[in-house]
Amino acid sequence: MFLSQLATSAALAAAAPATPAPPDDIDTSATDADASEIVVIGTRNGRVDRTLSSDIVTERMSPSSRSLERDLLSAAAVSRLSDALELVSGVSNQNNRGGFLDNFAIRGFLGTPDGGAEYYVDGFLANRGMGPPRDPATAERIEALKGPAGALFGDIDPAGRVNIVSKTPHFTPSASATFTYGSFDTRRVELDVAGPLSSQLAARIVVATEDSDGWRDHVTLKRRVAAPSLTWEPAAGIQLTYVGEITHFDAPFDRGIPAVNGDANALPASRFYGEPGDGITRFRNNRHQVTGIADLGGGWTLNGGIAWRTGSLKGFSSDQSRLVDGRTLWRQRRQRDFVVDDLSARIEMSGELGAHRLSVGAKGYRLDYQEHWLRRNPSAENPHSIDIFDPVYGGSAASLLPFTQNRERRWSGTLYLQDMWDATDRLTLSGGARFDAYRQHILNERTGAVAKAVGEPVNFRIGGRYRVNDVFALHANWGESFLLNSGTSRELEGFAPERGKGYELGITAAWPGIDVAATWFDISKSGILTNDPVDPNYLAPVGRLTSCGIELDAAIKLGGRWQIVANYAWTKARADDAAFATDAVLNVPEHAGSVFVLARFAGVEDRGLTLSVGATFIGPRAGAIDTSGLVLPGYAKAKLGADYRLSRHTSIRLVADNLFDARYAQSSYSPVWIFPGAPRTVKASVEFRY
Repeated sequence: MFLSQLATSAALAAAAPATPAPPDDIDTSATDADASEIVVIGTRNGRVDRTLSSDIVTERMSPSSRSLERDLLSAAAVSRLSDALELVSGVSNQNNRGGFLDNFAIRGFLGTPDGGAEYYVDGFLANRGMGPPRDPATAERIEALKGPAGALFGDIDPAGRVNIVSKTPHFTPSASATFTYGSFDTRRVELDVAGPLSSQLAARIVVATEDSDGWRDHVTLKRRVAAPSLTWEPAAGIQLTYVGEITHFDAPFDRGIPAVNGDANALPASRFYGEPGDGITRFRNNRHQVTGIADLGGGWTLNGGIAWRTGSLKGFSSDQSRLVDGRTLWRQRRQRDFVVDDLSARIEMSGELGAHRLSVGAKGYRLDYQEHWLRRNPSAENPHSIDIFDPVYGGSAASLLPFTQNRERRWSGTLYLQDMWDATDRLTLSGGARFDAYRQHILNERTGAVAKAVGEPVNFRIGGRYRVNDVFALHANWGESFLLNSGTSRELEGFAPERGKGYELGITAAWPGIDVAATWFDISKSGILTNDPVDPNYLAPVGRLTSCGIELDAAIKLGGRWQIVANYAWTKARADDAAFATDAVLNVPEHAGSVFVLARFAGVEDRGLTLSVGATFIGPRAGAIDTSGLVLPGYAKAKLGADYRLSRHTSIRLVADNLFDARYAQSSYSPVWIFPGAPRTVKASVEFRY
């Protein structure tokens, strides 16, 4: 099935001729005039498609945000979304749902532990219900839009949003092929072909395949991605873009390792405590979207689009449940059968009216999400156990029983209005209002019980930016948020929506080649879901979660040869709920930071050496919210890379991640579900470009 879809996708771009791709020199200044206020880290080639990206108001009023461009992502050897987000302050790893989830917290606020933090792809929410791990080959850039000004087509969140912008066609022909081999018998191929089909139509196809034995025992990986796209410009000022994405992700479901006597790193990081006989869990995800933008004249534009996404997650697993007598691990066997069907649409008109830039828009979605689980809890008579020090596989659990059989349906519509007003040549003010009308219906197919939610909230945001002089600027933003929660509690009841409000204050400075920012934030939310401290098989809402902190970001270019991207975050996140045993927030360190340095040594005849080095520090953080008091130790890890361009068409690369083979716990969900960080990993690549 995947091969037939791939063949169809490849036909879209087969006619594109090939010429050399532009050089990937990194430049920390924006090349798009509309994006001049957001820090663009890397080279932004060509114009920005506003139907896929953040809007001009967001970029102007959100100086704490960052746009990570394609050449930076390549230089940093990004292999997962979490690798990219290390380059941005205030983002921390969260539970990865057995290896099938990109999950992170922004400024201390996490998404649903099972569904993950919400993120966008091309301006549409991409993991409502569930979404597969992102493959970096399809991304042109990653926009980390932080703070209440981090709005995307009317959405408001005081912590921020992530928007991944896909590679789309251009009318300059290009083609590339990258072949990678690395540790744990990792084999990867990436193909990227783009170019014109006519004077008005351009196509692109991105294909990536990856197979690996994996660094975890018995945990292999097989990933296939095909991303075709078309751009049609039928007349001046009109553009339509189609973006598709077909993803297959296959691996055993892997819950990591348990802590022993409060030590998250006591057991070998590679040891697998599931059951190899459970086989492979399969994630399938198909996305198709069409967006368009039209110049209405007089500085006004109309843009909109529609996106349809379907997906499924199916497979068996034996998940850690309880550690008894210090060495016997009881396991719960599960079968997952999840299906999602998500249809979204939006339209927005924006333009200038004197000193005002106005935007008015509407958006909506229809979600059908089915969560079907079978499980068998362990017992003294049938513990389905394994020895953590001497695991022997081949155990069998009793027959599975119905557990969760939910079908969730949502209908939501949004109207929003925002204005950015250049009050003076130095002072810019902004404000926005958003009205949501929603219906949520969750049917428990086991019992026939129905949980319903209906509401029509209104939320606001305001902000200001004052340019002190040509170097320094001050900004302040305040906003409210609203988000529907999925799933049911251990009482089989639905959850109230998540509500939040918060503000940020900041100062930025920009000199030629240097951009620095310091931001203070203070945010509170209620109704955020986390694992239930009474029964971690279920979710429960935190009464109130608060987070405040300071973020420092710097992007520096020195002499056209040296590039430095650095950040630090101090985050104080606390839960305020008497039902929880602790006020700690899962996986959110108080101190974290990273630095990435790139040095280019230009040669002759298109030859040259590029060296890169990166380091990340993550402080201690809570590994559980039960009475265990588990703390994941802090850690530091380093990355080293070398890239040599043999000619304008060929280059080779060697990258070592976790260079000093640091042992660390990357994230956790409970004391028995701790996901260890990967050991030293070395990869070698050769790239051909035309």
